[in-house]
Amino acid sequence: MEVHAHSHTARKKWTHYFWEFLMLFLAVFCGFMAENQREHMIEHQREKNLSVHLSATFRLIQHGWVQLYISGMNGWSCLTRL
Repeated sequence: MEVHAHSHTARKKWTHYFWEFLMLFLAVFCGFMAENQREHMIEHQREKNLSVHLSATFRLIQHGWVQLYISGMNGWSCLTRL
């Protein structure tokens, strides 16, 4: 097994470490913000979709009750058979 020696390099200043930390922190923070925004958009789309389906269901139920009322007793007797 070969042993290799590390070459000695000039020591880094503290500002170099500070900028590395800042860049890493900003990258993680921006990733978090992007994920949060994406999740917010998905939830908003899901909310819109649910409200559209809910209003369509209410309209169908309302239309069914109107048809049942118009049909008179035959409709009510059909309802009681269920």
